Amino acid sequence: MCDHAHQGSQPLHRSKPVGPTERILALDVLRGFAMFGVLVAYCMWSLGTAPEDDWSRLDEWLAEAVHFAVDGKFYTILAFLFGLGFSIQLARAADDPNAIETYCRRLAALAAIGLGHALLLRNSDILLPYALTGFLMIPFRRLSDRAIVTAAFIAMLIPAAAHALWQASGALIPQRPHLEQAPYLVENAAWVHYWYSTAIFTWPTNITLFLFGLLAGRHRLLSRTSGDWRPLAIFGLAAIVFGTALFFAHRGLLAASLIPRPFGDLLFTFHCWGLSSAYAAALLLALRTTRGARALLPLAAIGRLALTNYLMQAALIVPLCLTFGWFDRFTPVTSLGLALAVFLLVQLPFSLLWLRYFEFGPAEWLWRVFTYGRPPAIKRTIAVERA
Repeated sequence: MCDHAHQGSQPLHRSKPVGPTERILALDVLRGFAMFGVLVAYCMWSLGTAPEDDWSRLDEWLAEAVHFAVDGKFYTILAFLFGLGFSIQLARAADDPNAIETYCRRLAALAAIGLGHALLLRNSDILLPYALTGFLMIPFRRLSDRAIVTAAFIAMLIPAAAHALWQASGALIPQRPHLEQAPYLVENAAWVHYWYSTAIFTWPTNITLFLFGLLAGRHRLLSRTSGDWRPLAIFGLAAIVFGTALFFAHRGLLAASLIPRPFGDLLFTFHCWGLSSAYAAALLLALRTTRGARALLPLAAIGRLALTNYLMQAALIVPLCLTFGWFDRFTPVTSLGLALAVFLLVQLPFSLLWLRYFEFGPAEWLWRVFTYGRPPAIKRTIAVERA
């Protein structure tokens, strides 16, 4: 894997930030699309909802639709892209003996950003879990495909096994915190403690997706999709059928108590993989056309500023909720309305405007400073603007 060049560029002889001419449009579009889905999920399930007795019929329908179409799908895409990015970073630095050291600094910086983000804003932050589990990717970089696939499926089974062993031990599984009238930071810290004390039930799935992304990068999956469009279309159609069937199988089997909860969760994971794959295939197919690529360019701007936009979501929403007392008052309709307002009225225009003048988002620039030990030029050059 480390011997492959960057898809569409030559290997660099020193680890350094990705330049504007080296970016892969499909990756930026997929990240931008995932950022929108993560925002919807955050507004739906992390801000507190009003009692269901206060929901309208539209709220009930929307809750079902978002559970099917959003829950778990966009985090799946991001985790897969994380592993793919690891593959590309090492491929770009194939001749750099310090590539792993640079990668570790990159993860350490991401972990610090994620810890602050979790404690102050979003207790369900994914940056710190991604950074910490990202270190586990290093030993896999030179292993065979078979070893990586085996490890990926073992990691996938760890949550169910851990749940069974935990119950068999008689130890109490940590319960979700219920703090009434607690200060925001106190409640947030309690949730951070809960998420990290139950990490064994969620983090191993990240590793599985990281490893799948690593394989995709090793075999230049994005380059292979640039050929005949029909295999990609067939794959996307099969993925949505597979994902939809597993969604209803998961719901029906659990409702009838025919399978234990951990195995039901595994079915839901496969459902998420199916729909996530269908979404990715649809976007890649759209990018093959001039009209589709032009329509998706705004998503690429969001994707280029993915870290900035991810941090911005809670940085905008949490102060609003604290100021106006919105926590625990959202319905699915108002949650989706908030997500659309933040995305369309703030994040999209901000990203497009920012990239007219700068190469990196503010958070991306800071991340590079910590990673490479030197501030990269952030302003756009005339040559880039003409390109």
